[in-house]
Amino acid sequence: MTKFYATVCLPPTAPRKIPQAVAAALAPYDANLTQDWNPVGHWDWWAIHSAPGNAYLVLPRHDGDRRLVTASTVPRRKAKLDRLGPLECYGGPRGLLDFDGMRERAGRAHDALLTAWTELTAIHPAARPLTDFLDRHEADPESYSPSDARREHLAQPLVQEVAQRAVAGDPHFDMSFLVNDPVAYFAQEHEEARLGSVRCAVPGFALVGLDGSWTDADTDGYWERANRYLDGLDGDAVVLDLLCHY
Repeated sequence: MTKFYATVCLPPTAPRKIPQAVAAALAPYDANLTQDWNPVGHWDWWAIHSAPGNAYLVLPRHDGDRRLVTASTVPRRKAKLDRLGPLECYGGPRGLLDFDGMRERAGRAHDALLTAWTELTAIHPAARPLTDFLDRHEADPESYSPSDARREHLAQPLVQEVAQRAVAGDPHFDMSFLVNDPVAYFAQEHEEARLGSVRCAVPGFALVGLDGSWTDADTDGYWERANRYLDGLDGDAVVLDLLCHY
């Protein structure tokens, strides 16, 4: 079971009617829709969700527009939405949203992450990737277990500080660094990693189009197609994100 974000597109819809419209659009993909498990099921619960700093950005000239999906435009009984930051919302008509700004924000965040890592490498000894420790397990499985490998990898001061920062809510190192090796992550080609962050800035892992079709990142070329689709939507079409569980 896992959680993921799905981007849902709707025809022009008033914010107070959006929870009902989303439920209708998502219904065919309910994993529990059929008695024997829905063969096209993708979720077993969902909620309209965004977090400050990662929410949809509003074009400044449309700030406060009542067509936007916010805590003040969707009744609390229909969806429990918290207030977000300035020029942020849960979604709304595509023409009111700043997709370019969201991509620029993602690029800046990646640059800031790389800078934060570089600063840590300047004050800690160089760290080895987890694969080095797992290779030792492969060479000597009787006396050196996978748990030994993970423990020694995590004990490295650089890796330990990243983990501590992630737990403490550091704005650069998120919780993903508790399960993914930061040494390996930062050893990759970062121009491609930055482009990947920008590609993921607007669409979620899955996209539900206006025609009700479901596509997701398990298919080749998804991110490029999803971005083109969202960029090409009519300005009145509503776009918002859901946190889904499956």
